[in-house]
Amino acid sequence: WGGGSWGGQAPSPWQTPSESPQTAPWPAPAPVPAPTPAPAPPPAPPPPPADSGWQPPWEVWKPSAPSSAPSKQKESRGICAVLPWMCPAPSPSPEPSPSPGPVAPPSPPPGTLFSPSSAPLMTFYMYRVQNDDNYPEYNHDMLNLAGGMWYLHNEVVWHPKGRSGTYFSKPVTRILKFKVQVKATQPLYDLGMNFGVLNAFDSGECTGPWKCENFQKFGYTVGCETWEPGAPSNFPHAQWNKLNHYKGAIWFSLPGPCPSKTYKTKDAQCNKQEPGGECPAGTKTPTGAYDCTYTLEQVGQITLNELEGIDSYDKFVAAGGREYDPKTDKGVHMNFWNGLQDEAACARRVAHAQALFKQKYPHQPDLPEPTCDFNRFKFFPDKKT
Repeated sequence: WGGGSWGGQAPSPWQTPSESPQTAPWPAPAPVPAPTPAPAPPPAPPPPPADSGWQPPWEVWKPSAPSSAPSKQKESRGICAVLPWMCPAPSPSPEPSPSPGPVAPPSPPPGTLFSPSSAPLMTFYMYRVQNDDNYPEYNHDMLNLAGGMWYLHNEVVWHPKGRSGTYFSKPVTRILKFKVQVKATQPLYDLGMNFGVLNAFDSGECTGPWKCENFQKFGYTVGCETWEPGAPSNFPHAQWNKLNHYKGAIWFSLPGPCPSKTYKTKDAQCNKQEPGGECPAGTKTPTGAYDCTYTLEQVGQITLNELEGIDSYDKFVAAGGREYDPKTDKGVHMNFWNGLQDEAACARRVAHAQALFKQKYPHQPDLPEPTCDFNRFKFFPDKKT
């Protein structure tokens, strides 16, 4: 896959979402007894504990008519821009029916949201594709290793002018590895889930699905998504089902402070009102309360040059190389990414990345990968998913 003066390593063997009443013309009937008054509605749930730190969003949130669109974010098309026949657009959602009246404000969250949960503690690795800059990893979407390789193949390496991506201002250069501990909130775990919906983030702002109102009901839970057609976890990017041949690929979301604003517009008041799910510094394990659902620490990285077996990307391109051309389904002077739809080749790429991490960090323990148990039908029972 490398090879040549730009690579410095031997080639790889791999091939490859009410009318006015009217006067009656006859005598009025005898009066009817008044109906029995309806029973009083049940009392409202008790407010959150005074010491919880929770700033109730339902008191400041201004409700609007429900939207049928799951996200305001401009949908990334990735490699679909080149291969549209492989990525059929999702069926359009019907227009929402007119609202019969004022939209009711959201209900206060259940009291169990503010206490430690009985959900199990999960410890595993997550990964992130990133450039050379270092910045906080909250309010981002993360990946398992198969999901990372799929992301690189779909979003990055096919660009002819560099390792760019849909939302990257700088070329990506590496895959970061994190040790993560996750514990679901009690309302989420009561539905039989350890993961919530995958929330999309753009420059640190949560952009969907739907206005990210899941935080009000379930707290700042870690989300996940798979590409198993028809699976409850196959949401909100099912339009990529036919394109993704990295079996077991999972994407995760980590909601952090002030997810309603971008990094440049976050402020102290927003951070206090919307604390996010990352536990405070020094916390050994997550509690499962609404604001302490995960901890993470960076434990390693590999570069894309190491992954592909080249010494210099610039020299590789200068010599006429290209990592992957989707129109030919192969690279130029490199075969590492050959075979976008070849499941065996995709599995070899994932195994190779795993081996590189193991070679660089031999003393790190092997941790079991969790099952993405998000269930869109239970999580969004009143929405079309």
